[in-house]
Amino acid sequence: MGESIKQQLQEAIQAYDKIAKIYADNHYGKLLQYQLNTFISLLNGKRILDTGCGMGRDVEYFLDEGYDARGIDLSEGMLEEAQQRVPQGSFEKMDMRETSFATESFHGIWCMASLADIPREEAPLVLKEFHRILRKKGILYLAVKHGEGQEIKKKEKYNGLPRIYVYYQKAELEKLLKEQGFTIYESTVTEDNGKEWLEIFAKKKVQ
Repeated sequence: MGESIKQQLQEAIQAYDKIAKIYADNHYGKLLQYQLNTFISLLNGKRILDTGCGMGRDVEYFLDEGYDARGIDLSEGMLEEAQQRVPQGSFEKMDMRETSFATESFHGIWCMASLADIPREEAPLVLKEFHRILRKKGILYLAVKHGEGQEIKKKEKYNGLPRIYVYYQKAELEKLLKEQGFTIYESTVTEDNGKEWLEIFAKKKVQ
């Protein structure tokens, strides 16, 4: 991995560590009811992995619905918030590009916004790993900011700390998924508070 990619990732992790409580306070109550319920309706089993779980909001939802859910993240600050807010949850510091889970461990992978923190060059590694740890016909939910290129943003509400945002076009992300062995269930561009999101439900293709 190139030094620039390592630096981008490290800066993103450091930013999340520092803003963990502020971020959690701002986002914990914003449940994606339609997306969560659609994801659950597509599963054929109970084991879910939330990659880039942040403050644990969605893990808590899955647990409340009776699913065996766990979360991983690279930010220790976020993981501390998750464990405090969801004490019954299982959270672990882990890189989504190379997890320690056995092959075909999960029926579903939930990846809300986290792919946008990974440099574009590393996206195929992430999707390849998702494919490996998903069971046959396993379901993947991806949500990223819709657009082109990437940028570093400093938001006042997060103390002006720099965060990388990687944007994707619909055809681009669909192509990446298909190349890594997924079929597309649903792919839509939605709007939330003036921002466009690309949301995809995909299934692991049976070889």
